[in-house]
Amino acid sequence: MFAINAQILTPAKWSTSVSKEKIKKGDIIELIFKIKLDDTWHLYSNVQNYEVGPKKTEFEFEPNDTYKLVGNIKAIGTKTEYDDIFEVNVNYFEKTAEFRQKVKILKSKAIIEGTYNYQVCTTVDGKCILGDDDFEFKIN
Repeated sequence: MFAINAQILTPAKWSTSVSKEKIKKGDIIELIFKIKLDDTWHLYSNVQNYEVGPKKTEFEFEPNDTYKLVGNIKAIGTKTEYDDIFEVNVNYFEKTAEFRQKVKILKSKAIIEGTYNYQVCTTVDGKCILGDDDFEFKIN
C-alpha cells in the first residue's frame, strides 16, 4: 500500500469586509472583496471587452428584501495587457485585487449572500485554474 500526496493550488486567497462599522437601515455601504495573489499569478477582472478569452470574474448576489444593489460591482486597480494566446486585451490584477459593490440596507439584520467564480493564470507556464466560492455578509 502506498499514499499519494496531491498539492492543491490556491493562488488566490479571498477575504471580505464592509466599508463602515456602524450600519443602520437606509445606509448605503460597500461590500469589499479583497484577493491576495501568489507571485506570478493573475486574476482576471469582471470587466472585459471580448467574447472569447480568459474567464472573467463573476459575482452573483442572492436577492432578498433586506438589501438592494446600487450600481454594478467595481474592479479597483486593474491593469490591461494584450494576451497573445487569445489575441485580445485583458483586464487583470497581479499581487492583489479588490472588488467593491454598493448596497442599500433596507432592514436591520440584513443578510447578503451569493457566489463568485473566477480564473487565475500563472505567467510562468500558462497554467490556469478556475475557482469559486460562496460569500455571506451579516449586517447587524
